[in-house]
Amino acid sequence: MSFVDLLLDQELLLALAEHEFTQPTAIQQQAIPPLLEGSNVLASAPTGTGKTLAFVLPALQHILDTPRQEAGTPKVLILSPTRELARQTYDQIQQLVTHNHLKCCLIVGGVPFGMQKAMVAQTIDILVATPGRLLEIEEHMALDLSMVTVFVIDEADRMLDLGFIQAIHQISDMLPLERQTSMFSATLEGDKVQAFAHDLLSDNAVQVAVEAPRHVAKKITQAVYQADNEQHKEHLLKALLRLHEVKQAIVFVNSKKQVDTWLKVIRTLGIQCTGLHGDLRQSDRNQQIKDMRRGRTKVMVATDVMARGVDLPGLTHVINVHMPEKADSYVHRAGRTGRDGADGSVWSIVDAMDWPNLGRIERYIGNSINRQVFPGFSPKKEEPEVLKKIKAKKPKVSKSDKAKAVKAKAKKDKKYKDSKPTRT
Repeated sequence: MSFVDLLLDQELLLALAEHEFTQPTAIQQQAIPPLLEGSNVLASAPTGTGKTLAFVLPALQHILDTPRQEAGTPKVLILSPTRELARQTYDQIQQLVTHNHLKCCLIVGGVPFGMQKAMVAQTIDILVATPGRLLEIEEHMALDLSMVTVFVIDEADRMLDLGFIQAIHQISDMLPLERQTSMFSATLEGDKVQAFAHDLLSDNAVQVAVEAPRHVAKKITQAVYQADNEQHKEHLLKALLRLHEVKQAIVFVNSKKQVDTWLKVIRTLGIQCTGLHGDLRQSDRNQQIKDMRRGRTKVMVATDVMARGVDLPGLTHVINVHMPEKADSYVHRAGRTGRDGADGSVWSIVDAMDWPNLGRIERYIGNSINRQVFPGFSPKKEEPEVLKKIKAKKPKVSKSDKAKAVKAKAKKDKKYKDSKPTRT
């Protein structure tokens, strides 16, 4: 299937070709047709599978199919959980509207309020926003959303994690009843996500899903470095960052406090580094991401939440100084490197606090991660026995292989029985 097969407007096809989007991904193939037909859609797909295009293309096509007769308010509203994700969606829309006159507006925190009030007062086709800032705008001026016919909730699972469920319900109540609603999420697991979807989508909503990959791409090398304590972990990180092969890296941690802690550690090396956290002004966050993309900054320290939606093409290494609590987050972290056919590496520095999470991750991906010892920094403590068992675990055998083995054994037994001399 190609984008041509989806019967999209020629202007959209031309923009897709210019940005080298040729073949729709699995989630795009599944989600775009029902959205083009006007159905409500509940979609699940992991990060990096093309979810943004899956809802942006039908939204743009909807506007082109029903052109406005006069100036007015937005016809499409897209909600994102974070400023970075909203910016990413906005940027992708801007790439696709180069051959038409559709107008997109971005409403997020960290931008001067007066500037955004002026923007929403103009004619807008598509409004991309974070829930909190959208409600702030609505409180200070009569934000007219009466013409919205397409409502998209992106990263629904993150919306729940960040406590936006009430805000989204408030926004939903401001929209016309006659509208198309779609919800995209990295996962549909859990009662909260299902209840959230049930409240906002009709019972006949089309559900599509692409299974999250439970493995790291083969071109990405993985290694675990054992640390005895926090100080040992600090020495290992410094040694790894000094290696010539590390051109650009994200150091992942699990909290904002840890971002600040490890920034101080890295800066003692004289390395250009930055931390991505929620207390930064939006302009500062945008500048830091730009500096990384342009190669001015070597290391970024971030949490999963803050790094979500940040695309860094030149990233050579992902370094976990704290293992994620969710096993699939490890796969998502790893996917930040090794982009566009390039090689990449994921290094994890683990101490006693990280071993349980590492165990869950290795069970999730189905194999153990290679243990490495950095010269001069050998650990003194032993690896937990439970992890050694995981390392020694036999590889999984598929059902088909099992069936073949059983069949072969039966054949062998029969041959032996037939050849065995009978007693007289």
